[in-house]
Amino acid sequence: MNPRLRQQRSTFLLFMGAVYVSLMAALPLATAQLSIARYAMSEPSAGQPTFEKLDRNRDGYVDRREAAALPGLEAVFDAADRRARGKLDKVEYAKALAMLDERK
Repeated sequence: MNPRLRQQRSTFLLFMGAVYVSLMAALPLATAQLSIARYAMSEPSAGQPTFEKLDRNRDGYVDRREAAALPGLEAVFDAADRRARGKLDKVEYAKALAMLDERK
């Protein structure tokens, strides 16, 4: 076999192997993000208001004042607020609801 062709084949196989390894390394991250997004888009449990109902000023976040409308949310507010901004986005709100369900 021609040495030049052998080198090109080896380079190509090395490249394909690197692509495969990088895709397999990224798979757990991608599936984790999908499960978080799916949980955030799911319907809330019975008796719990939706994110849109709690977000009275329609800024896309639920702050502490708005969180007071849901009993027990204040207790898990700090744990669910992953960026420590004093307000929850939709994903953080879903996390807070999950924490409330765990406490029951």
